[in-house]
Amino acid sequence: MKDAAADESLTSEGVTIVTYLRQVFFLVLFSISLGAQAVEVVAAEFGVFDATDPQRVIFEETRVIPHREGQRYGWMIELRGVKHSVSVREEYLLPSSAVEGRTESAEGTKLVIPLDRRNQVSQRQLVPVNGRIYGEWSMGPQEPAGLRRLDVVVEGKVAASFEFEVK
Repeated sequence: MKDAAADESLTSEGVTIVTYLRQVFFLVLFSISLGAQAVEVVAAEFGVFDATDPQRVIFEETRVIPHREGQRYGWMIELRGVKHSVSVREEYLLPSSAVEGRTESAEGTKLVIPLDRRNQVSQRQLVPVNGRIYGEWSMGPQEPAGLRRLDVVVEGKVAASFEFEVK
């Protein structure tokens, strides 16, 4: 009779261990699914940054960027379900007037160099601040005026597409 009681005890302990392992397994799966939660775009804005006050930078939403060297412009995207950092890729389509570059050769003759590509791509990791990420550009001395397009891809999905004009 003693042996039957020992067998019964082992069986109930075995069921308890299997139940415990199942609970741990589902807890681990649940934790992984929380970590893989999709990043949600709450809001996306495009505009200019004004840093004339050294104490703070002001963002003003607009689709028309002044064609002035040093003018700061860019985007702000508010995210929900964000991790510590997010992968961001910017795909920037230049205006058609930027398709060719002009330069002088060593002999002083003018050369026209057609550019095969009209876009720039940048890739980086950004750390959200209060759920927001920012991308900023600055108007260069040789940048042409014109219509432009900027796609912002966050964690592999297009988070925002901005069409704007530099004039």
